[in-house]
Amino acid sequence: MTPQRVASGSTVDTADRLQRVVSRLNRVLRQQTSGELTHAQLSALATICRLQGCRVGELAAHEAIGAPVATRVVASLEELGFVERRADNHDGRACLVHPTDAGTQALLALRRERAEVLVQRMQQLSADDRALLARAVPLLEALVTLE
Repeated sequence: MTPQRVASGSTVDTADRLQRVVSRLNRVLRQQTSGELTHAQLSALATICRLQGCRVGELAAHEAIGAPVATRVVASLEELGFVERRADNHDGRACLVHPTDAGTQALLALRRERAEVLVQRMQQLSADDRALLARAVPLLEALVTLE
């Protein structure tokens, strides 16, 4: 099936272009930084750090992945020493996954490295374009949180 042609500037065209450019930008950042984590591991670690403790099922829901995949990702992060399982104080049958200091530091280091790549690229833009991009960031953040 071929993509439907739409008028340039339409909402559908903008959405299509935005999706493609965000994917390409993410790929550039992954290729130009030295992360030892897979995309799935990095995303899960970021979620675990943000939540500061969650069940594997909760992680799966946040990451929109199946519980078996989340279990494997958590196990791999555990092997790297980036997360640890702790007993859930409210439910003795369950455990919560928490970031370790090493996991938090690894995430912060990778974010700094990727930010540096973006800074280098952004410095090649005009001051007006950098200001426009800065004003667009809250809109992009809003897109992530909309349901």
